[in-house]
Amino acid sequence: MDPYRDTVPDDRGEEIRARVRERDGSDSEGRPAKRARANTSALLPSDGDRQEEVEEPPKPEDDLAKYNRERLQKGLRYINQAAKRKITPRTQEFLELHKDAYKVALESEALEKASRAVVQAMDRVYYSAAFFFKPRSSQEHEHLMQYVKLRRLELLANYGDYLGQELQEIRADLKAAAAGASSEVRKAAFELGPPKTWLTIADELAGADVADLRKHVYVACGVLGIDPNHMVWLIGEWAERNRIFHNQIRQYISECRWFRLAEQICRDLKELLNVAPDPDTAANYEKVLLSIQNEYFDVVDRDDPDAWYPNEKARKMGVEKAAREKNRAQK
Repeated sequence: MDPYRDTVPDDRGEEIRARVRERDGSDSEGRPAKRARANTSALLPSDGDRQEEVEEPPKPEDDLAKYNRERLQKGLRYINQAAKRKITPRTQEFLELHKDAYKVALESEALEKASRAVVQAMDRVYYSAAFFFKPRSSQEHEHLMQYVKLRRLELLANYGDYLGQELQEIRADLKAAAAGASSEVRKAAFELGPPKTWLTIADELAGADVADLRKHVYVACGVLGIDPNHMVWLIGEWAERNRIFHNQIRQYISECRWFRLAEQICRDLKELLNVAPDPDTAANYEKVLLSIQNEYFDVVDRDDPDAWYPNEKARKMGVEKAAREKNRAQK
């Protein structure tokens, strides 16, 4: 096993291996040479000096000169304490390498630059979030991806309302700025204003023909002094939050987005047994989904949303919506 490859994220592993080879030399196969491990207690001040516990990992130093003896001892004390906690096997393996790097640096009489460079590189790995997301197997990778997905949902749940609030403020500021402004600004305010939803705008921005809409976004951002990349991100993130936590089905119906509605219901029907807690719950949800399907579609193939055709009721709703939008545009 190559400990650097198995415990260090890919973009950092080679850097550390190079630093270690520079410090220790290489074996016949080009791998970092092995060296004896030092006794940690001999490298730290005695217990009588009452050294404070180091609860958080020391932040990586930006300058090798800052890795003086006091800083190295602080890092080693943290690793000694962290190794006693409940940590994953991979973290334990990495801490052994990390600890060795600190000990080698402290052993060198002149605190040689190569030894401190290894410590700095490993500090950067341990301090980065990426360190905690390197899977050891396909099963662990699947678990990590599920965890990332849950954390993504948590971010959207916790901060989604703030995204919407910011977009509301942008829309209000744009409306005020458009009064008495050039036709270009008024057009941007119109295209980014109600009743068009941010979800609709996000879908249009993700489509193939987005040049005009993106131009309106840039015009609006220029007037308001906003970073356009941030606004595009805001729109996309808010739309994602709405897709997950808002009532998508009702919105699809009100906007006559029949293919989106068909895609969603078709997918949910297929996955009911996987996501419902028990067969009875799945059966009850199936009744609800089929009732919506029957209300708005003539279905040729239940498993293919392309074969779900808007029925007479849905087509009538579409005509009425188009008439409302035409009247709005003429005002």
